[in-house]
Amino acid sequence: MHFQRIVSLAPSNTEIVFSLGAGSRLVGVTDYCNYPEEAKLIEKIGGFSTPDIEKILSLSPDLVLGMDFHQKMGIPQKLEEKGIHCLLLSSASLLDAPKNIVQAGKILGCEEKAEEIARELKNKMDEILKKAKSATRKVRVCYLCDINCFAWRSCYMSRLIELLGGLNIARDIQEKDRNSLVMKICLQDPEVIICSEGHRESQDLLSFVIKSPLFWKTMAYKMNRIYSLKAELISRPGPRAAKGLETLARFIHPELFKE
Repeated sequence: MHFQRIVSLAPSNTEIVFSLGAGSRLVGVTDYCNYPEEAKLIEKIGGFSTPDIEKILSLSPDLVLGMDFHQKMGIPQKLEEKGIHCLLLSSASLLDAPKNIVQAGKILGCEEKAEEIARELKNKMDEILKKAKSATRKVRVCYLCDINCFAWRSCYMSRLIELLGGLNIARDIQEKDRNSLVMKICLQDPEVIICSEGHRESQDLLSFVIKSPLFWKTMAYKMNRIYSLKAELISRPGPRAAKGLETLARFIHPELFKE
């Protein structure tokens, strides 16, 4: 069965559907589905963690593409009770992108194209990881999700940083007070500071870091290695995963990715 009316509950799923040439079948997407441009024109069904079930039902979909975390929210159960088929893809890691593409391709009847895209994507990511593995030393990295949140040990970003030859200096730091948190981070003297862009609304993390005196003594500040990274590139396990992975890898070990 080739599903013709699809609702996507995650931006990565929306990108996957478009990459498979099935974007015209999408009748509903989340408020955060902003890529490709055509996705912005599709009916919105709420946030990816706060989908409007009634809105989804009003669109009469025959397939809803969700993420594994939607299972705990009981969303698939509610939809399947109404006879709507649901497929849940993995949200665990950027590295799950090839698997997600293959799964989506099977249910959309685009197996051959999905296999080709997934294979090319996996090869690119494997090449990036191989280069990163050749690094002779770990670089001290600080990743800011927002002004009060740094990547901890359990965060998916922490795992990616470690895989790409970095050392996440905030992995064990848990502090509620912002100034105390920043002070502890700066005492670890990060060599690279990466600021998430678009993870939370209207917060310019790059300006916050550059203008905060506590960061001025860090190696990252002195060596001009403070970067901004679009959160969507590193948090969506979809067709742009290799681009996000390489961008992060270049920030950490630029010497390994010289043209």
